Amino acid sequence: MHRATARAAVRAAARAARKALRVGIVGGGPAGFYAASRLLSLPGSEQTRVDLFELLPTPFGLARFGVAPDHPEVKNCEHKFEETARDPRFRFFGNVQVCGTASPDATPSSVPNTHPSALAASIPLDTLHEHYDAVLLTYGASLDRPLGIPGEDTLLNVLSARTFVNWYNGHPYHSSLLAPVLDLSKLDHATIIGQGNVALDVARILLKDVDALREYDVPEHVLAELSRSRVKRVDVVGRRGPLQLAATTKELREMLALPGVAFETDQELLAQAVADVDAHPKMEGARGKKRAMGLLKGGSKTPLAGADRSWSLEFLKSPVELLPSADASAEPPSPLEGITSPQSIGAVRYVQNELVPSSSSSDPSSYSARATASTSLSPTSVLFKSVGYRSIGLPGLPFDARRGIVLNDQGRVVTPAGERVAGLYTSGWLARGPTGVIATTMFDAFATADLVAADLAAQGGQEEARGDVPIEKLRGDRRVVSWEDWEVLDRIERERGRVKGKLREKITSIEEMLNLLP
Repeated sequence: MHRATARAAVRAAARAARKALRVGIVGGGPAGFYAASRLLSLPGSEQTRVDLFELLPTPFGLARFGVAPDHPEVKNCEHKFEETARDPRFRFFGNVQVCGTASPDATPSSVPNTHPSALAASIPLDTLHEHYDAVLLTYGASLDRPLGIPGEDTLLNVLSARTFVNWYNGHPYHSSLLAPVLDLSKLDHATIIGQGNVALDVARILLKDVDALREYDVPEHVLAELSRSRVKRVDVVGRRGPLQLAATTKELREMLALPGVAFETDQELLAQAVADVDAHPKMEGARGKKRAMGLLKGGSKTPLAGADRSWSLEFLKSPVELLPSADASAEPPSPLEGITSPQSIGAVRYVQNELVPSSSSSDPSSYSARATASTSLSPTSVLFKSVGYRSIGLPGLPFDARRGIVLNDQGRVVTPAGERVAGLYTSGWLARGPTGVIATTMFDAFATADLVAADLAAQGGQEEARGDVPIEKLRGDRRVVSWEDWEVLDRIERERGRVKGKLREKITSIEEMLNLLP
């Protein structure tokens, strides 16, 4: 949001000081908490009340389950969220599944995640709409973008990077799911498609000495599996060149500094990228790209010859086919064969790309990839897809299925015809797609909160607060988790961690979480 618009929103919120405004937020990750903190800190927000609904019994979303465990400093935002949660104007409703059915007695017809919970209370979005002046949707992106190539859905050891990240972060939906599927003691060569920060997180966890992870909040069963790992090589593959690398300089520096881990890449491509940076000092992000190219040129302190573990950045390659391990020249199995006679991945067939200049810019970092006639075959024993995420819509919610986002205009939900949907807003990945870091989400959430406050102030708000959402009626026999309940679980996790000499030992079962509550 433009600064002038933000200032206008603050002034509008101040004019609403005597109005009792109620906002419901769906999604307990950074976007939801940042929006709540902003709404409760604006001038004139003394009578504003914010209720936040989260599917899991635990708060913080990607801050808890997406940030790499060996990056605890990135999770410091949770301290700010805790301050917000202790505000008497804020309430947390965990273990609540917002769904698309109009009847609380019916099975949810649709939920905005890939794991409908049998243990969670279900609340229709329409019901929330009836009880709040505004509903802000921040439930994120829970689908992985597919590669769309043969073998992707029929071969074993082909996984999304998100599944692996959720597993090593102790997400309840993945903590027991992945271990029987992925046996790291039988794998030696990993391939990651995609070159963003998540891809490098996965590579780092696979290659890092497991003892260096023990002080963090990696669950014990994950540490046990990582200690059995035989992965010695990780290839991180991208469809474009070094200048289009999506990972940050910080992530690259950390990977290159891993003790005992060597690095290699195409030196000719890298030299060309360095020359392009020097020749175009005004290219977008030139300073950061220059640092990144310098890091890659310097390489790792561990020489490749004789190294026990190594990783590579491979550029200008797009996967076109995944092949079984039994015979890399064979055709991928059919869907039926994938079920009746499952085979593991053994190789990836790539098409070689070339960079094509943009018609609107001479900036080399904006070049796009175009397939050539050249192909290659590379062995691997496990493949992780890290090519992006998309959100899931709900019945009646205007949704762009192609982009995987809720239709919106700067956070205001709109119909396909561009008409505003009264009282409905969105922010975070659900609104803009899975881009940026937590700071990006923060600024986005602040801007949307300002917009909500300004709109409600312009409408005049309610002289009296709306009635509470009927949690008791909708919950049935399900346990709705309060912030005080979460603090009980938080203390248990920290105490279990203290005994093991780590930050915390996460509870990875929702059923256990609910049973531990008084």
